[in-house]
Amino acid sequence: MDLIDTGLNNRQVAATCPIAEKPAKRHIGRAFAELHPHAHAEDIASLLGTRPTR
Repeated sequence: MDLIDTGLNNRQVAATCPIAEKPAKRHIGRAFAELHPHAHAEDIASLLGTRPTR
């Protein structure tokens, strides 16, 4: 998730790790599936720099 947080896409994550793009995409998808839907939206907002302050 650290790689995703830095803004890398699936292909870039796969290139950084010793795995192919499809397994990287599957692992990333599973990680996001385990998060609550609002947490996923918050992660996207954080990546876009639009997360509201609390």
